[in-house]
Amino acid sequence: MRLCHNDPMSARTYIALLRAINVGGTSVITMADLKAQFEALGHANVRTYIQTGNVLFEAPEASTSRLAERAEQQLRAGLGYAGRVFVLTPQQLADADANNPFAPEASDGAMRCHIMFLSRAPAPERVDKLMAQQAPEYQFAVRGSVLYYTYAKEYDGKRRTINVEGILGAQGTARTWTVVRKLVELAGHA
Repeated sequence: MRLCHNDPMSARTYIALLRAINVGGTSVITMADLKAQFEALGHANVRTYIQTGNVLFEAPEASTSRLAERAEQQLRAGLGYAGRVFVLTPQQLADADANNPFAPEASDGAMRCHIMFLSRAPAPERVDKLMAQQAPEYQFAVRGSVLYYTYAKEYDGKRRTINVEGILGAQGTARTWTVVRKLVELAGHA
């Protein structure tokens, strides 16, 4: 059953980011199966990027929340995936990249930088609690519903575990800043 009509004149490009797939052996989904599920929704020009649940697609729908809801339902029914799907526009990803306060490209690869897209903007007191967790191995910044965090490569495997989502009171899915930039480029928005 096709849930949306593919009219190329009205199609918009979107990027779906799935939360917690193919990381540490949990929620293992092939990209071919993921692509097929998005095509089953009637989306056009469906493409995946790397193995961590990044899907580019076109749809006439204007509501990213509705697209995310339908994707979650389809993935639950088709693959048994019960995780969260974040659907963003290329402009939202480009803005997240442009507003990155850490300038990771200037570190010559010495720093790791991640961008976490949150289900909602956290309350200021929750942001303050997260900022109190900063230390040499972590630096944070929050801009609306986007969390940025960075750390030196020397801390790989040595960092404290911080329940960022619990502290901020929002679910999220993170990507490296290089993945975000590549998704913007693949969406034709670079």
